[in-house]
Amino acid sequence: MVLPPEATFDEFREYVTELRGPLPDKEIQELWVWRQKLHGLTVITGKGYQQMLPPDEQGLTLNERERKIVSEAKANGMDPVPVGSRWV
Repeated sequence: MVLPPEATFDEFREYVTELRGPLPDKEIQELWVWRQKLHGLTVITGKGYQQMLPPDEQGLTLNERERKIVSEAKANGMDPVPVGSRWV
């Protein structure tokens, strides 16, 4: 069983007690605080950034985009050179 995100503290206490046996109140409080922090995390997938790219570059990884940009520059007669982590 997985505890739903909207579970109350009492439900959480019962859930933890079922899984790990009796624990001191302080430890249950610490676990509750940790759980609340984890539920506050936001995972950024980059979908908004991908939608801002030209249609032919959407869905490409950074390495694929880099290779595409460098090959286009070479096709246009430019000679891009790497400077640090960027191409100039």
